[in-house]
Amino acid sequence: MVDLCRKCHQLAPFTNYNGNTFSAIARALLEVLELPKDSASLARSLAGHIVAGVASDEEITAFRKFCGSLD
Repeated sequence: MVDLCRKCHQLAPFTNYNGNTFSAIARALLEVLELPKDSASLARSLAGHIVAGVASDEEITAFRKFCGSLD
């Protein structure tokens, strides 16, 4: 879901800056997981950075590790 939002952001389908739009979609979709407050905050932040294209390699790795722990 985060990768899809990132790819959509990179396509720039809107004339206005769209990073916030797709980041907001990714963060909203994470709400469905009903994570603990601390985990939810971290996940939303990392997802937003990844979608906007400003996440470091360390942040991307941390998010993927977090996602893997949800199984």
